[in-house]
Amino acid sequence: MHHRHITLLVFAWVPFLLSNPARTFAQHTWQKPKPLVAREQIEKVTGDYRGIELSQDRHVVWVWGYDRPHQPGAHDYLRIRDLMTGLLAQVPKLTVETAYQFPTQTQLENADLVVMYLHLPDLSDRQYISLRSYLEEGGGLVALHETAIIRPAAEGKKLAQCLGMSWDEGNSKWGAIFEEISIRNEHPIFKGFPEKISITDEFYWDLNRNDGVEILGSVRTGPDKNSTERVPKSMLSATASPMFWTYESGQGRVFGTTLGHNTFSYYDPELRIILFRAMAWTMREKPEPLMPLVFHGITNSDGMVGTTDDMRNWKGKLRGPPKN
Repeated sequence: MHHRHITLLVFAWVPFLLSNPARTFAQHTWQKPKPLVAREQIEKVTGDYRGIELSQDRHVVWVWGYDRPHQPGAHDYLRIRDLMTGLLAQVPKLTVETAYQFPTQTQLENADLVVMYLHLPDLSDRQYISLRSYLEEGGGLVALHETAIIRPAAEGKKLAQCLGMSWDEGNSKWGAIFEEISIRNEHPIFKGFPEKISITDEFYWDLNRNDGVEILGSVRTGPDKNSTERVPKSMLSATASPMFWTYESGQGRVFGTTLGHNTFSYYDPELRIILFRAMAWTMREKPEPLMPLVFHGITNSDGMVGTTDDMRNWKGKLRGPPKN
């Protein structure tokens, strides 16, 4: 029987910061990976995941692009594509392929999960229609970081019809996360977490928001744009802004978050739990089959999980369109 496919779009947002694309920057250089965590502590959140498989064969498409302005260590779209597709390919009943900049119509028709982590190109009316139709018919979508930035403001409103939230040119802001994120841990994506979690990254606020968006996590904002050091809590906003959200359009499901800037964030076991649970949630699957990926490649011989590498200024970042 043909089933309606679920798409995960992982979106990464940051405005272009300079008119000279050849110049590069590293934002929030004071940010470092969190301390390693004992595997037993992480498994208190994941629960027992052994011996559980996906309900049926699923197909993943990861959509990627390139980044000019950021120094390696942020917006590493190709590196994160290779990391995450390599992890997902280990899941029984899950197959993976990639797409450059936007999924083709055939990929949308055949995918169960489409992951997008890139700065989107200008989208055509046909692409917006395809994405909205995909959701209306039961597709799933997850948005991480910069993919939800699109300009001008009118285009951002079109994108918000797909994602639930999006960049609002002229109003939206970006900056570091300076405190713990308050979450709604009654939702299955956050089950087992405490009421506040710590993730070292960047996010965006004052976004377009469609009716029907459900906020699952929020955090107070600090000074916008680049930060050279952590600021005192007295400088944070009185009210919190969305960090994680869900949105349902027709039969489709969307999960979004505005973080995902730092490369080392994708080696954070707590963020991995959230991302892989979000993928399962959009597919209406149990999360357990994806939980082994939380530990893969980041668990040392002492059973400690995470990374101490800030992954800045590594060699080989893609700064232009691929040659083939």
